[in-house]
Amino acid sequence: MRLSITWFLLGLIFVQYSYAQSIDIENIGKNTKEKLKDKKPFKITGGINASTIFYTGNTNSGRDPFSYYLNGNVNVSLYGVAVPLSFSFTNSGFSYRYSLPRSPNRLSIHPKYKWVTAHIGDVAMAFSPYTLNGLLFTGAGAELAPRGKWRYSAMYGRFQKAVEYDTSNTSSTAAYKRMGHGFKINYDNGPYKWAVSLFEAKDVLNSLQVKPDSLQVYPQQNTAVSMEAAMPVVKNLILSGEYAVSALTSDIRAPKYADSNRVKWQVKLAGGRTSTNIYKAFKSGLNYTIGSSVIGVGYERIDPGYQTLGAYYFNNDLENITANFAQSFFKGKVNLAGNVGWQRDDLDKTKTGGSQRNVMAFNLNYNPGPRFTTSLMYSNFQTYTNVKPQFQYINQLTPYDNLDTLNFRQLSQNANVNMNYVLGKNKEKPQNLNVNFSFQDSYDMQGGIISKGNASQFYNFAGAYNRTNMAKAMSLTGAFNVTYNTIGTNDMIQLGPTLAFNKQLWDKKVRTGASVSYNKTLASSQTQNQVMTMRMNAAYVYKKKHNIGLNVAGMMRTMQGEENRHDVTATVNYNYNF
Repeated sequence: MRLSITWFLLGLIFVQYSYAQSIDIENIGKNTKEKLKDKKPFKITGGINASTIFYTGNTNSGRDPFSYYLNGNVNVSLYGVAVPLSFSFTNSGFSYRYSLPRSPNRLSIHPKYKWVTAHIGDVAMAFSPYTLNGLLFTGAGAELAPRGKWRYSAMYGRFQKAVEYDTSNTSSTAAYKRMGHGFKINYDNGPYKWAVSLFEAKDVLNSLQVKPDSLQVYPQQNTAVSMEAAMPVVKNLILSGEYAVSALTSDIRAPKYADSNRVKWQVKLAGGRTSTNIYKAFKSGLNYTIGSSVIGVGYERIDPGYQTLGAYYFNNDLENITANFAQSFFKGKVNLAGNVGWQRDDLDKTKTGGSQRNVMAFNLNYNPGPRFTTSLMYSNFQTYTNVKPQFQYINQLTPYDNLDTLNFRQLSQNANVNMNYVLGKNKEKPQNLNVNFSFQDSYDMQGGIISKGNASQFYNFAGAYNRTNMAKAMSLTGAFNVTYNTIGTNDMIQLGPTLAFNKQLWDKKVRTGASVSYNKTLASSQTQNQVMTMRMNAAYVYKKKHNIGLNVAGMMRTMQGEENRHDVTATVNYNYNF
């Protein structure tokens, strides 16, 4: 089946590209010379950015004293056929070129003609959160979006290159060469939608001379399938859902099942080996919209251990139930939105501890006029954890022993208020005042008791005033920030001002700025450290295409009982747009 899918994908890409080229020739043949004169047959646009960073200091941050970055994008168009090219290089990437499964340096082109788009080089595509989801690969992909209700996507490439284990290089680990392919088909007919995607990846067994079994690195194989659908139940009520299955073989060298008739079809699909596991994921939602009101409920369940070889990270072993709403009042001046939910893990009851979590969040925006805006956010997170060590079962005499001693409850509350007010009505010299206040409270409870040191509160206040002179192209900003944090046994306060100035020169071709910040940290009324930070920047624009920038930042820190520290970072940047 995997071989047939590969040929299907290659055939699909070949057919579609052949069809696109035939359209190109036909259109060029029909176009008259007069039409060609009205259009530029060749056009190139894009931008290139180069930057260097110099660093010096005694903060022991581990940063390189010199590094450079080069990236850009170039779009070439020939008679309507667009060929975008993007690249990204850094000197760090060349040093890790042979020691990492994925290099930081990237080069890709994205030719496009009408409804056909190709991705060639170091690219990423996304089919589904449960199959292929943005993982970088080196190869080729195609997206076909003809006029109508159908959409097609396909890809083939290398997801990681082979890396032999090197005892002298502790920054990387061994890896097998991994190849993969997949496709997705979408159908969209207004409220009726469905999609199916398939992704397969397999490690090349002979890509490594020395098998790194002692490092628990084994050759793997994965087949993941996802099916999505959405349809209206009644008017304004939409039901949607997605079901995914991932068959993951942790070691392709494992023996196959002797009696294949008793093996699940998903295991057969992935090779039917004893190291193959089947994982499932399901997500559904029901949303009702009427006017400016939206009400919805959702459910999601992901099996413990669910993963595919087509994503960087997976959340698994969870069950979510959520409800959300949004409502607008007073002609859009007041907007209220919120969601509540319940989550649990340990779905198969195999963990030593399971947890449940309640989630609640609300957002309120009030905009009475163009000069005053305000927003309020509140969220409440509660987690219940039940730890189940074996001694609980060994030592208890009745089922009612130790009911609460190993039950934990965690609560976290967050609130944020932001207000912005425009002072005066002078548009040439606008003044702006912003105030922000945030609060967080969290604690751990065991057996109904909050122990000392298991509760903390965090408060932050920030105020800023800005004044701008449009005629002189300059602005001045003053700000003050105060943070108070207590964990029950210690109190900590951090406070300090910031002053910033910006000015444009030479008919606004040069932008300059400078700022200075000072903050002081006190613990139990005793000074712990003081930090002074200064920043300067300048940017020059030449003929609207060339942009040269310089940024310098310096920091000086004095710490109680330690040596004073300082560092300086300078960044030179050049950007060219054409």
